Amino acid sequence: MKIDYLIVGQGIAGTILSYNLLKAGKTVRVIENDKRKSSSRVAAGIFNPITGRKMVKSWYADTLFPALQEFYPEFEAYTGENFFHQMDMFIPFDSQEKQNTWMANSAEDEYATYIRGFSKTLYKNELHADFGGMIIKGSGYVDIPLMLDSYRKKIANLGFYINDEFNYDDLKLIEDGVEWKGIEAEKIFFCDGVGSASGNPFFNWLAFRPVKGELLKVKFEKNIFEHAINRGCWILPQPDGTSKVGATYNNRELDYEVTEDARNMLLDKMEQLTHLPYQVVGQLTGIRPATYDRRPFVGLHPVYEQLGVFNGLGAKGISLAPYFAKHFTEVLLSGFPLMGLVDISRVIRKYNIKNDVLTKL
Repeated sequence: MKIDYLIVGQGIAGTILSYNLLKAGKTVRVIENDKRKSSSRVAAGIFNPITGRKMVKSWYADTLFPALQEFYPEFEAYTGENFFHQMDMFIPFDSQEKQNTWMANSAEDEYATYIRGFSKTLYKNELHADFGGMIIKGSGYVDIPLMLDSYRKKIANLGFYINDEFNYDDLKLIEDGVEWKGIEAEKIFFCDGVGSASGNPFFNWLAFRPVKGELLKVKFEKNIFEHAINRGCWILPQPDGTSKVGATYNNRELDYEVTEDARNMLLDKMEQLTHLPYQVVGQLTGIRPATYDRRPFVGLHPVYEQLGVFNGLGAKGISLAPYFAKHFTEVLLSGFPLMGLVDISRVIRKYNIKNDVLTKL
């Protein structure tokens, strides 16, 4: 069998890249062991244009957020499922200074697009919000497991999905592409999250910085929140009446065990945010494929151009993937230049990686 592209991994990255390539008329096979642990299936799927401890506009937000608003409704139509949920976010202020700062910011073009308004009364009986808060628009979440499962079912029915464990020993580089288990392809793309970070012999020079993250599922006594809440931690209400609370960042213990320390840390932050009675009904953990500079790794191998990578989306994969998967597809098909901020060649320059390292297989 001869096809255009093989995709390794069916998390957020592999799903959205393969869809873009199929949409462009290319023949694709997606390889995924459906028993593999994936951070995509644990992530809350939040997209939010105002992020971080300092609450600043997310990197490249003015480009990424219009792209995701266009992409996910289209992708829902393709899969036949509803997994894209737009939901305003409420950020309660913890000081008068914060209130004054953000009221001033709201008049600036840089932030005006994303600020719906301010409230001194919203959730005043449920949150510790003596100084009121700010309502952010353009935020929400994607039900990632539903998105992945519905796409998998779709491409499996079309014969484009291969449920198998990818082993690098089975991959052969041939003159005009690659061969894997009897399938010849022009190129293969590694979209397998921390799989590439830990054992890919072709891209082991990429500077991944994997991060373990944990989140909780809680049930509040009063199911009152209609917004996502964000200060110190986030609270994301779910259709089933529970809420997700997250998330931790741990770059030391990179395992899949839930921990009491993470649970206690999240509950402490949540209790600083709300005094509502609750019970914990679940705890989840995953390992994010983050990078040294928090930018995705995109591009073709500098020596073996039949090998590519679309990976390193980290904690913001839901907002990064739609734009950069489309961008990478345009690069592959139309010869557009790849954006330097995500091009993997930046790693070679930064770490002065020699050619003998790049060619050693």
